[in-house]
Amino acid sequence: MTTFHLIHVVVGAVLAAVNFWNLMDVTSRTYFNSIIGLVVLAYNAYYLFGRENVDEKNKESGS
Repeated sequence: MTTFHLIHVVVGAVLAAVNFWNLMDVTSRTYFNSIIGLVVLAYNAYYLFGRENVDEKNKESGS
């Protein structure tokens, strides 16, 4: 699992769990989810369009 995938798993878990935690009111959760969503969107766009790669390339063996 690459860092790209690990970050998505952790951020997805936080975004799902924050709706069940009573730490923020509804408006704060909406802003929190929106801001984190935009950060993830920018991160995805960078990897997909800037680096043009989200997975490690398979290394061919010399055999």
